Amino acid sequence: MKPRLFNLVALIFLCGTTAYAQQQSSFTSVALQPTTAYLQHNGKACRMVRLVFHGGLSYTGGQLYISFNGLQDSLPIAAAAAGLKDYEIPLPGTPVTKDEQVYVCYTSGGQQYTARCIVSPARTDWKVYVMPHSHVDVGYTNVQSKVLAIHMNNIDEAIKIAERSAAYPAEARFKWNTEAIWVVEHYLALSDEAKQRRFWDAVKKGWINLDGGYGNINTSATSAAQLMHMFYTGVRLGKEHGITVNSMFQGDVPGASWGLAAQSDITGVHYFLSAPNASDRIGSADQWRDKPFYWQSPSGGQKLLFWQSSPYSIGYQIKGDKIPNFFTIEDPKPHYTGHPEENFLDPFLFDYLAKLEQKGFPYNMTLLTWAMSDNAPIDPELPEAVKAWNERYASPKLIITSAKQFLQDFESANKDKIPLVAGDYTEFWTDGIASAARETGINRNASDRLQQAGAIWALRAKPNYPAADFDTAWTNIIMFNEHTWGAYNSVSHPEDPKVISQWDYKKAFALNGAAQTNALLTKSEAGEATATSAVDVFNTLSQRRTELVVVPASLSSAGDLVKDHKGNKIPSQRLSSGELAFRVQDIPPFSKQRFTIQKGDAYITDKATVKGNTLQNGIYTITLDEKTGNITRLQKKGSTINLADSAGLNQYTYLPGDSAEKIQYAANARIQVKEKGPLVVSLLVNATAPGTNGLQQEIKLVAGIDRVELINTIDKQAIGDKESVHFVFPFHVPGAQVRYSIPWGSITAEADQLPWTNRNWYTQQRWVDVSNKDMGVTWSSPDAPLFEIGRYPTAGLIGGLHFSPLWRSFTEQQPVIASWVMNNLWHTNFRRDQQGPATFRYYLQVHKAYDVVAANQYGLANHQPLVATAATGAMEESLFFSINAPTVYVENISPARDGKGVLLQLVNAAATPAQVSLQPKDHSGLNIHQSNLLEEDGNELGSTFTMPAKGIMMIRVTTR
Repeated sequence: MKPRLFNLVALIFLCGTTAYAQQQSSFTSVALQPTTAYLQHNGKACRMVRLVFHGGLSYTGGQLYISFNGLQDSLPIAAAAAGLKDYEIPLPGTPVTKDEQVYVCYTSGGQQYTARCIVSPARTDWKVYVMPHSHVDVGYTNVQSKVLAIHMNNIDEAIKIAERSAAYPAEARFKWNTEAIWVVEHYLALSDEAKQRRFWDAVKKGWINLDGGYGNINTSATSAAQLMHMFYTGVRLGKEHGITVNSMFQGDVPGASWGLAAQSDITGVHYFLSAPNASDRIGSADQWRDKPFYWQSPSGGQKLLFWQSSPYSIGYQIKGDKIPNFFTIEDPKPHYTGHPEENFLDPFLFDYLAKLEQKGFPYNMTLLTWAMSDNAPIDPELPEAVKAWNERYASPKLIITSAKQFLQDFESANKDKIPLVAGDYTEFWTDGIASAARETGINRNASDRLQQAGAIWALRAKPNYPAADFDTAWTNIIMFNEHTWGAYNSVSHPEDPKVISQWDYKKAFALNGAAQTNALLTKSEAGEATATSAVDVFNTLSQRRTELVVVPASLSSAGDLVKDHKGNKIPSQRLSSGELAFRVQDIPPFSKQRFTIQKGDAYITDKATVKGNTLQNGIYTITLDEKTGNITRLQKKGSTINLADSAGLNQYTYLPGDSAEKIQYAANARIQVKEKGPLVVSLLVNATAPGTNGLQQEIKLVAGIDRVELINTIDKQAIGDKESVHFVFPFHVPGAQVRYSIPWGSITAEADQLPWTNRNWYTQQRWVDVSNKDMGVTWSSPDAPLFEIGRYPTAGLIGGLHFSPLWRSFTEQQPVIASWVMNNLWHTNFRRDQQGPATFRYYLQVHKAYDVVAANQYGLANHQPLVATAATGAMEESLFFSINAPTVYVENISPARDGKGVLLQLVNAAATPAQVSLQPKDHSGLNIHQSNLLEEDGNELGSTFTMPAKGIMMIRVTTR
């Protein structure tokens, strides 16, 4: 634009003498708003400000006079029958390098209106990537079948829109992000061959993008094996069709497990785009918005490019409330307004970019997601809106994108600028899983047993490994951890048939996964019966074990005497339940041993005793308070220190309304002996407990076993009012630090957490450790994943908690662990109440100085107990090689899908490199290769290789 040269005095004179307009307009005043945008004007990029009409709309035209940076210009504003809310003004001259004031005078209807604003320097080359998607909630807005139908229809619509916009400028050509492989897998399964070909053709053209995640999963609540498997289907589909799937998108969920970075080389997923909820129970997670970083793994050897964008609901906030409410429509379809450029990114985008500029944002590109709601139809007008935008604005330039395209473009342009960050992005939404405590426990236990089934298949070298059946079970287990647990009105209208239906669908993931797991475990153990009155015991871990085995009465009717495969007598005891318990000694890693049950009395060696309220097993002395049943004495042999705080361990607490001020406790404890010894002793505590029909707690010791076992069973009453249930463990460990296990490793609370992440509660995989420099306790629960550090940092966290001051910014280290077993604090999605029995097991081990290797071994043993079954096959079976690596554990082992050897996922628990040595058990040699999620052979390893500190590795082992 060639500016007209007026001086300011002349401009004011012209403004003051303009003839009266024929008609008075409705607005009463004007204001100027600076923006970061540049208009396409007369073939040039001109900085833009917005003239905003106040008090009404502008209907009659007028003349605008502009003075800016020593230059003047004027332009007419045409009359508008519908009225104008604002008008975009191109400023004269080149981009400013310092703050400059702009002055305008607008004459209309015989009136003159003036305004000023400050224009600061702004980028001329902004690129804003717009990612179209529909947020995938597996339920929430409607029953799951309806939800799935919407998402599958979106794929068909996306292909049509991409075809329609194929000749548009590249930036405006449509791309669709399926968000979750759950949608894609069902779409392909229900499509004929022609439709499948059309789909894959669209993927290869870039019209459809596949991100690797199966769903929007609570990743901190998944095991390492689950976390790995959640990418398997997506990566496999990509490989089969020549597509690289190396990105993940997670919508709604604030936070993610650090384990994602640890496994990135194995899965091949190196890009992570997060678009969390806008404010609902997210704490301070929004502080990570537009702060991209390379997420470095605990070992330092892997990294994942992480970007948290603005909330996924931006599109819905801007346009979604101007179109039909898809929540209220049973079978919604894409909605055409006929005016694509309306209700679009202006003026939102101008304010958003201005804030980035003010914060010194170092990049010239960012991303916004574009969804019309949860489980909503596609926005069919996006290509036209983007095309019109780019024709009008020189900057910011809009680009319709996928998560993968954006992150790859960003990395390509800024690789050397991206900071490297390490730490756990501790999740916020895992609290909701305690709204279904029973099913959560079922799912966690199924996950452990499924790993054991794979391990037994591997160590027995059974042929015909049913990989597809294992995949189905893993998918069900993973999908129970998907972030959608119910309906949007699950709390307000719990009896709504849709609410009930959606919970039944969700619950089925856990129940089906458990049933499939049990079937696979039985199949792994099966074989030709070769002995009567005998049982086989499997060790599915890479560590030697001395533990208790319990077999049902139906397998132990021959007698109470147990002998090992060499004929040695084994300590045993007939339990009050009729089951037979015996202690196995030093069973080797990944092996099976046989034990015979014979007529005769149980063999006795060292003894455990119970007297009054005290239990002893030669290692521990446990005393219960006679009134409360709490453990008031926890003392290990060789120490004079009682590690139980005066309040007592395993204390039941009930918070009505989640109010710490109104806390209630169990009462009227009745203590009796359940198991009398000499191998197993236990005390049974029955008590009245608020919120329940009763509480039962069993405290158990086994002679010669370094473990305290607690079994707490609640018969929960259905209570719709807000509540929380805890079992509290205040340990007497002065100066303690709290460490806990996460997928693929362990961290120290606070020290290993990223800023602006959850400090109110935590999610443990297998163990929590409370230790000072001299002593400590490792605490483990297979059933209850949530815990708090200290007393009730979750108190008062009811409802949406938008920007609540109750969110903690720092975790004070203290030796108090509160197992948060039940709550109903959410206002949506999760269950309003739960009813019936739920069992929570806890295991305690007192130790000297903290040892991360020992903590992991203890946690693994508690989650994967020795497996006893009727005897079949050979008397002894074991893996065809041994592993020597004191600090390394095998996270998962299974037969290879192609039948060639076994796959192992290894974890070095130590903070120093570890040497791993694999040796065959016969005279054959071994082939050892690094492997990946698709079980593809990589670098060949020798029989001895080194793992980095805190590193993980996947390997394939075969015989030569």
